[in-house]
Amino acid sequence: MPPIYTTERFRIPDFFRMMCFVLSVVMLIMAGYTMSVIHVSPVLIFVAIIFLFLAWSMFTYARQELILSDTSIIFKQVWKPHDIDWQTITKVDMAEVGKYDDPQTTIYYLDRKLKIAHSMFLRRQYKEILLLLEMKLPPELFTAKYLQLREKLAKKW
Repeated sequence: MPPIYTTERFRIPDFFRMMCFVLSVVMLIMAGYTMSVIHVSPVLIFVAIIFLFLAWSMFTYARQELILSDTSIIFKQVWKPHDIDWQTITKVDMAEVGKYDDPQTTIYYLDRKLKIAHSMFLRRQYKEILLLLEMKLPPELFTAKYLQLREKLAKKW
């Protein structure tokens, strides 16, 4: 396995990340305002809870990060953070999901799995993630469906 000389970090695009942070603050302000006028109608407590949930969701989504280093794969800032050693990976699969047949790579390790969706990353970043996986892992870990979809993506992109 050739080494990865620099640690690669992948996030959602910067513009979208900043927009999520700003909208998160706007949702917090709207939740605060809704709480301040709660005396008008008690139903507004549910609206405030929805604003708080949206603010928290946008903030955590914008902080997600995939790190590929020479020793491991780390996916941070999610409900179940993943820290995968390269030797523990048992299988890599790919499927097309959703209305637009978005590619989604699944990495199986130990008794868990990590799904890396193309919809979260730019096309260039997703291609680079796939190239690093193919460079670092032995070819027998990739399923036939992965290889078929990877060939299809290579022609399409």
